[in-house]
Amino acid sequence: MILEQAECFVNSLRWQYAKTYPHAPHEYTCLAWRPEIQRQMVEFAYLLREQGYTEKYGNSDYRVLRIGDMKYWTMDKPLEHTDLINRTYVDDAKRASIAQFVQSDKFVHKKGMSLADVEEEMRASS
Repeated sequence: MILEQAECFVNSLRWQYAKTYPHAPHEYTCLAWRPEIQRQMVEFAYLLREQGYTEKYGNSDYRVLRIGDMKYWTMDKPLEHTDLINRTYVDDAKRASIAQFVQSDKFVHKKGMSLADVEEEMRASS
């Protein structure tokens, strides 16, 4: 997989807001939703490892790949077992704004919402 294919791949996926990490807003996609993409998901994980950069989060280092205004990471080792991809905005201020909103009384979580849905709710509540 090359970067252009990776961009098409991630744009074709369903993304869901990870409500369990309001302090670190991100979304994820998982293999269980589309088992037929297993090969592409593993290829994406290899591309991420080969062309990404290392970023520290907490006490751990992660390989991160930037595509557009998003950064992507996986947590599976070995890579052949990749069944989940995470992503969030590269922009620290944008992430901080979303984190503040989702931890406020204004935010109402809806099952299956994406990070784009969270942003839309944030704009509507202003």
